[in-house]
Amino acid sequence: MSDSEATRAEEARAGWSDSAARAVLQLMVESVAEMIGFEVATLSVVLDGNLVTMAYTGPDEFSDYLTSTDPVSVLDPVLAHAETWGRFRFLAAEDYDASMLEGHWMVVAEEQGDTPDAWHPMDVLVGLLTDDEGRLIGAMSVDRPVSGRRPDAAQRRLLERYAAQAERAVVTAFEREALVQQVAHAEAARRLIRSASMPDQASLEAVLDHTHQPLVEGFGASGSWIQLLDDKGGGLGKARTREGEVVELSDRMVDLAHRLAPRLWEAQQVLVIAEGIEPSLPAAEPLLEESLRQLTELGLDSALAVPLGAGSECLGFLVLSRRAQDPPWSAVETGSALQIGYDLGAALMTVRALERERALVHELQQLDDYRSQLIATLSHELRTPLTVISGNLELLGDLELDPAAQPYQAAMTRGTVRMKKVVDDLLLLARVSDPQHPLARVPVDLCAIASSVVGLVGSTAEGKGLTLEARLDPAGLVVQGDPAELDRLVGNLVSNAVKYTPAGGTVTVTIERRGRTAILRVADDGLGISEEDQVGLFRPFFRTTNPDALREPGTGLGLAIVATIVDRHDGEVAVHSRLGGGTTFTVALPTD
Repeated sequence: MSDSEATRAEEARAGWSDSAARAVLQLMVESVAEMIGFEVATLSVVLDGNLVTMAYTGPDEFSDYLTSTDPVSVLDPVLAHAETWGRFRFLAAEDYDASMLEGHWMVVAEEQGDTPDAWHPMDVLVGLLTDDEGRLIGAMSVDRPVSGRRPDAAQRRLLERYAAQAERAVVTAFEREALVQQVAHAEAARRLIRSASMPDQASLEAVLDHTHQPLVEGFGASGSWIQLLDDKGGGLGKARTREGEVVELSDRMVDLAHRLAPRLWEAQQVLVIAEGIEPSLPAAEPLLEESLRQLTELGLDSALAVPLGAGSECLGFLVLSRRAQDPPWSAVETGSALQIGYDLGAALMTVRALERERALVHELQQLDDYRSQLIATLSHELRTPLTVISGNLELLGDLELDPAAQPYQAAMTRGTVRMKKVVDDLLLLARVSDPQHPLARVPVDLCAIASSVVGLVGSTAEGKGLTLEARLDPAGLVVQGDPAELDRLVGNLVSNAVKYTPAGGTVTVTIERRGRTAILRVADDGLGISEEDQVGLFRPFFRTTNPDALREPGTGLGLAIVATIVDRHDGEVAVHSRLGGGTTFTVALPTD
């Protein structure tokens, strides 16, 4: 037995050593030897095309059986010449040339007895253990009968019974090992998807980086390659060895992925690529020769090709590779790989959508920045000619104009003042919306600002016949922020309340502390705002659909400025209103 064969046998046994199956098999051979009367009994299972001894009982000098492994083909001469005894095959010494077996089934040579049914040292008795589909899964052999005679009919029946029990024990052990593999692959898949779905890894590049290790560990692969597909025949891709070393792939490999992956996804199949293995998908057969050639160039022996997708869309291609010393791909592994193709495909779909969303957000942010810059530039450009116009209108007002011209001069003055108000509001909105314009925070007494605003707006409220009340803490309430911006915030809310409250109404300004938050509340019993209008209330240039409110002049920028200033100060603004039932604006600002 070669060193590599011995290593593989040891690894195979190690995979079963922690299970109860091996103990059951050992008990089985000991029972056969003791109950039927044989000095030597062995039980081997078929692993990776080899017969690997899992249980042995007999003299210590034959304990090499514990570590022996042989290809399944050693049974061929026995099957060709042996007599069938149920599950067992008996090969009498006189029916074959001993050189055919090359010592595989000869435990010890000793003198033959004198009776006609004496056991010959070269006799072979081996039972074939198969699964429900008739595939060979193991072999039970016995030698050196205690009686020195070949088994009689009663002993054969007992042997058959024990072989049936051993067969079921081996089938159960294989099923258990398959379940263990499925659990391992499922865990690998969970780690894979968990890794791919982490917020800090929500990019296609991160998915390629963080799924490699769970894949190669979960499948015992020598390397992995994930290729994402695009319409141009390229796409992001990365191939690495088990240790993580990046492998450069040719354009032919990438092209092969683009041709093979959609066919596999359409058929919902994986493809094992190895010499001598027929493709399970006929549509992939024309590409198999090229795939084998690419594997050979990379020094690999076999690969498992898995399509990645979601719904009807094939998103990528996963390839797990193995070298000559690695075991072939099992049915459990191919089934688990296809499931990972679904799960990883879904993760890729999600990440791709997130990347598109981020790109869209970035593009919208750029557009918003451009809009702010454009508004600021136009506002600055408009301010100069408006200043000139305003100055000339003032000069005209000092002249003795024809009485017929005075109304026109007055109308132009009102229009100019309104335009200057729009330009000023646009400049302020552009400034407070600019992320490049940092907020310089200083301690600000919010009560003092509100008191000042109420004093300024008081004359306007009195002229309209309104009651303007201020409920402020004399000790003040300090927040951290920009004094000018907070003054504009309070001013816009109070001015709006006065503007949209009919004569005889009341406007109340309240400031109070709630824990570590300052609450500013501006309430009126005026026109109110419909639920439909409240949806877009804080958008720039928004105007209500209420005809009564539209009679009042405005730029549609006041509440947009309020919302932007509140956001810059890490606060929140809310509105509670009912058409015809008044409006209350509530602003919450942190005090620390």
